Amino acid sequence: MSGTDPALSSPRVPARAWLRPALMLVGGALAALLFVQVDQQLAAFAIGVFSLFMAYWTSPLRSGPHTPLAEAQAREADGTAPTIVLWAPGDPASARLQAAIRAPREDLIWVNVFKDPAAQQLLGRYGGERMLPLALQGEDAARIDNVSELFAFQDRTRQGGAPGGAAGAGPTTPDPGADPSGRSEQRGEDEPGSPRA
Repeated sequence: MSGTDPALSSPRVPARAWLRPALMLVGGALAALLFVQVDQQLAAFAIGVFSLFMAYWTSPLRSGPHTPLAEAQAREADGTAPTIVLWAPGDPASARLQAAIRAPREDLIWVNVFKDPAAQQLLGRYGGERMLPLALQGEDAARIDNVSELFAFQDRTRQGGAPGGAAGAGPTTPDPGADPSGRSEQRGEDEPGSPRA
């Protein structure tokens, strides 16, 4: 990974990341127009403001917490072993996870894949955007749908004995060729003692 690698020069925001915000804007504008037609300016204004907020919240423009992947991996290597969470603005599962964990936590590092080309490349090795949000702890990785799954993942990987759960990739590592619809069926089933959500 040299510094002159064009794949790592700038992050790429996929065009489909703008689809949801565009639909929010168009839908909000149409709803506001309908309310204006029936002489309900206050409702039209409220809907317009709400649709603008939701378009921003679901778009890649929302910054959210971000630590460069190289810095996050350096913190992981120094013995503190925090969990790295790859996320993207506009991804509903990422937004739900961040809404549930509002306060900063010492054991979590958030990496925005739209701001970090190295994180985007790493995410691609695990199956791409369908794996978001992706939790990484040492050699282990798992797609996380909620806070319970995140804490269960941390417990499983830390029970491996070494920092970051260096017991190996094991069952928590996602299969890049796996069907994303079956993502929650495999998690934790091979480990009878693992905490359940």
